[in-house]
Amino acid sequence: MNQINNENQDKPSGGTFSKRQLLSSKVYTELQKDLLSAVLDAEQSYSHQQAQTLLATYLKKEVM
Repeated sequence: MNQINNENQDKPSGGTFSKRQLLSSKVYTELQKDLLSAVLDAEQSYSHQQAQTLLATYLKKEVM
């Protein structure tokens, strides 16, 4: 039973998506997609929560 629990913990809930998949998603507005294209790495996978966190962090940056 511990093996099953450990396997489930390794898998992120909600799934992860490539940069391309997130940019083609209907979840985000065109403006959000523009920002995501700048902040996401093409070699990594992200959950929707991670993508939204990156967007929020980017938008809260201080303008110089």
